[in-house]
Amino acid sequence: MIALGNRFLLSSTTFSPSLFLSQVHSTASTDSLLSGLDFLSRSIEKKSASLKVLVEANFERFVGAKATIDRVYEEMRDVRKEADAPASPGRRPAHSRGASRSSFSARQTSATLAPAMVGKVPGETKKKNALVKESEYGVHGIKVPLTEVAVKAEEVWGPALGGREKEETLKSILNSVEKHRGLFEVGSAIHHAIRRKDHETIVDEYTRARKFAEDARYIVEQAKNSQTPLLDGQIHQIIVTARMWADVEHQVEAFKRDAWKRLTSTHFTKHQTGSDVKSDQYMELISILLELGVEDNPIWIWLLSRYDYLKSRLTVTCDRSLCEIEILRRRLGNAEKPSLKMLAKQLKSVPTGSSASVEAAKLDSVKVVEFWEHVYASMGALLAANGGLLGEIVEYWDIARSFIEGRAQRSLPMGFNNQSSPHHKLSSSNISELEGGTADLINIVREHLYSFFADPPTEDVSLLFSPVPKTPTTPRTPMSAVLSPTMGSRFRFDPSNVPPPSPSRGESWEKYAFWPPHSNALSGSHYLAKMLVLIGTAANELASLKLPEVGASARIDENLRVLVGGVRERCVQAVCAAWNTDAENLKVLEDWTRDADRKDITNMPSRFLAVQSFLLNNLQKIMYVEAASKTAVDVVVSPSNKLLQMVRSQFAMSLYRTLSGMVECAQKGRGALGRDFEIQGDDLTIHVDEAEEVGWGKVDASKQASYMHMYVCLSKANQIIVNSSSPHPLEHGFLPSRNHPSTPHPL
Repeated sequence: MIALGNRFLLSSTTFSPSLFLSQVHSTASTDSLLSGLDFLSRSIEKKSASLKVLVEANFERFVGAKATIDRVYEEMRDVRKEADAPASPGRRPAHSRGASRSSFSARQTSATLAPAMVGKVPGETKKKNALVKESEYGVHGIKVPLTEVAVKAEEVWGPALGGREKEETLKSILNSVEKHRGLFEVGSAIHHAIRRKDHETIVDEYTRARKFAEDARYIVEQAKNSQTPLLDGQIHQIIVTARMWADVEHQVEAFKRDAWKRLTSTHFTKHQTGSDVKSDQYMELISILLELGVEDNPIWIWLLSRYDYLKSRLTVTCDRSLCEIEILRRRLGNAEKPSLKMLAKQLKSVPTGSSASVEAAKLDSVKVVEFWEHVYASMGALLAANGGLLGEIVEYWDIARSFIEGRAQRSLPMGFNNQSSPHHKLSSSNISELEGGTADLINIVREHLYSFFADPPTEDVSLLFSPVPKTPTTPRTPMSAVLSPTMGSRFRFDPSNVPPPSPSRGESWEKYAFWPPHSNALSGSHYLAKMLVLIGTAANELASLKLPEVGASARIDENLRVLVGGVRERCVQAVCAAWNTDAENLKVLEDWTRDADRKDITNMPSRFLAVQSFLLNNLQKIMYVEAASKTAVDVVVSPSNKLLQMVRSQFAMSLYRTLSGMVECAQKGRGALGRDFEIQGDDLTIHVDEAEEVGWGKVDASKQASYMHMYVCLSKANQIIVNSSSPHPLEHGFLPSRNHPSTPHPL
């Protein structure tokens, strides 16, 4: 390129006129070229004339300067040769020209030089000053001192000069930090907000970081579109923004992962959330995830995890409840049968007065009452509207329906630039899965209840040997949340001492999993009446959810009606079977104590009436189930005529057996009650001497078939028949009339 340029340069020796004219003056005309040539000729003549005058006036000076320059050049060029090989004594120097007065070699050495240097030029010095490449053309001699001076200057002035440069750099950095202070503060602000769990600050700072990133992206796009280079300040801003955004994204992604874990494990029960703080936590987590922006729908994820959590709890609670009840049932089945004295004490626990209340703990033995309390508590944990799993199912569907209808999303944010708006609406497949999942939960409850009351006792209790499985949706669920509520207080299970199945003796209670062995009808009817209230209320609550009739959920209402009817029938059958067994021993109510109002009879009729009324009242509650609360749908239907006839027949049978026992007591005295009642000093009979002292308070039962016994027996029988045929506060027609053809007359 340089050689080509010299061909266009007028002062160059390689100047090419033809190339110059063809390229530079390619468009010039002949006249303009001729006029230019004439102008150049005149200009050269003028300059040549002035140069001639200058040379003529200073000819001697030009000649002297030229000679001096040539001589100095030759001396400095040949100085190395002279230093390497000294000239011969008889040889003259190559340059014989005399030195001029003004020449460099004619100058005298300064007097200030050292004596050793006077008249002496070392060969090494000549070599350094030679105009050759090895001596760097004469400057090698002064290069080393100059380098030493530069090093010394660097040592002296370097820190000062470097500090000033550092100061300038720090000033520029400080100005940049002050200008973009927000870029450096947003990362630490998000870090501290995450540690404080300040969700509002996290969202604000993340939004500010997004704006910074958008500004940097806009700068790059503008420079790209305009094809202009970025300024140093813009480059610095882009680099700092990129680092800031990488740090913020790392922190926010870690926070999102933690928020997902907390969301899928945020579960609650009504009796654990008095202030509704935990029940609203899932909405707060959904809100923060929507605000930050996520790919998956947090609403659907939480609803799905809530379904898995409820299903797991339902399955574990139902299965373990069956096993716990069976363990308690086996213990009672392998225990001894209670004596008649114990039965008499339990029957007499029913007060004869209308104002007195019944103490449930005295209706049966301690172990049997404990069994009933355990079953009732298990039913409450499953079916209670407040604190039970049923309440959680109802609440789950209410929450799901609010999301399906869009009511719950009104308070949720749309996110940055409305990027979370698609998550505010559940898809049709999500809605179908929610409806099917709720129907599955209802079916689990229904099948458990129906199996518990309709199926025979279970033989597999191996579930109690296996630990409770830990599910991903419930990583921190306590044991109290998956076991029955009475696990810690009433139920104690030793895996090394499993009770064997209860022996089969042909007893009526052997085919009922819900009925404790050797239980009387009093405690059974009392607790079953309470359980039927829970079951009826739960069935109405579940039917009132009004799930769309799609697929397997199309017959939920009908299945719940079948459930209530089946459970009611089994309960009535169990109570009637126990009532029939108790009726054979109702004669133990006879203690030959005169009635306080009527001295011609004993307390037997009033006690019999109290027992029968207690049983019939509870049977009425079982058959005519009354829900604890009013609901939109009622699945409880009236009992069938077959069930009513069963109760009437059992009432008549109990009346017949009681009167037969009274006749037996009148004929045999204490011997009719068994050997336990033949012992003197018991609470049923008194000694003759004691009878004389108390007068009309006691009737002598030591003599068999006495006139007094027969008279009292007839009086009691008449009183019982009158009480049985009198109007009863139960449903009309529930009790058999005295003249009813199905009622056998005892006498």
